[in-house]
Amino acid sequence: MDVPTAVRAASTGLSVLLLGGLMTPLGQAVPVLGPLWLLLVSVVAFAAAGSRVGDAGLPHVHGGCAAFGSFLLVLPLVFWFPPAGTGLEPAQIVSAAGAAVVVGAAAGYVAGRRRDRSAPA
Repeated sequence: MDVPTAVRAASTGLSVLLLGGLMTPLGQAVPVLGPLWLLLVSVVAFAAAGSRVGDAGLPHVHGGCAAFGSFLLVLPLVFWFPPAGTGLEPAQIVSAAGAAVVVGAAAGYVAGRRRDRSAPA
């Protein structure tokens, strides 16, 4: 595990989550994207965090941990400012955490394959 890279990757994911959350009113104004806006932002954020694998030996584990770290960093804000009109459901939090790990691991796997394929022999 490349810890400094994982921390930077989690920070990148947090930045995408924050910017996407702030742009929610604009995203929901688009009829097709509106209902899916936060889901799309989350997937992009977790993929961005997971794809920064650095020198990790197990890029899928590294990517999953980095994406989960970005989820943990944004979680206090979710508790502080819950979504309008809805309460926080424990199942929703657990499923979002699971999605972070799965998307981050998939992005890490792909990034690791690209890194290893482009490395000089």
